Amino acid sequence: MLKAVAAALILAAVAGCGRSVRAPARLAASDFEDGSAEGWLPNDPGHWRVAADGGSMVYELTAPGTPGPVRAPTSRSLLAGHDVASFEFAGRLRCDTDPANPYRDMCVIFHYQDPTHFGYVHFAGSSDEVHNIIGLVDGADRVKINAEPAGGSVFRLTDRAWHAFKVTFDSRTGEIRAYLDDMTAPILTARGTTLGHGLVGVGSFDDTGAFDDLVLSELP
Repeated sequence: MLKAVAAALILAAVAGCGRSVRAPARLAASDFEDGSAEGWLPNDPGHWRVAADGGSMVYELTAPGTPGPVRAPTSRSLLAGHDVASFEFAGRLRCDTDPANPYRDMCVIFHYQDPTHFGYVHFAGSSDEVHNIIGLVDGADRVKINAEPAGGSVFRLTDRAWHAFKVTFDSRTGEIRAYLDDMTAPILTARGTTLGHGLVGVGSFDDTGAFDDLVLSELP
């Protein structure tokens, strides 16, 4: 039953992008049901595992990461073998940190080139200059690049429930869109071509949680 619901969420994510004439081409999908995270490259393997959760197998981040040379998400696991420009990346995520913490987060990483060059979507429990943003790490501490004003973005990561997500990038326009729960209206938007291509992945700035039913598609 859980997998049927998850599949429906992913189909809604794929269908909700508003690109009726640009059908995504699926590149990879991970539901972790075989108990393996084959093809995923965590920066700290000791902090990631595949575990049972409510009748499903999910990809868990079990401990916060260690800060690196620049201010950026400290935990990440990258999907190997798919360096993409235009893409759609969808799935489910859950944050396990106490909901009383307004700074709790889970991240979706994109256009990853090395530890100090990548973009990310920071889904959080509050909104300000550095929380609930689309961030760019370009050889220095991350900066907010989304159009929504600091404190003005819609935030929904306020519980320990599962949330459907979708992140898209259109290389023709540089448009980045991030969705959570509602796959028709993005909560974060930006335009940026600084990096332009790279790997996608999942992670967090400081917190623990889980991911499941991850689907990467390439947009024409």
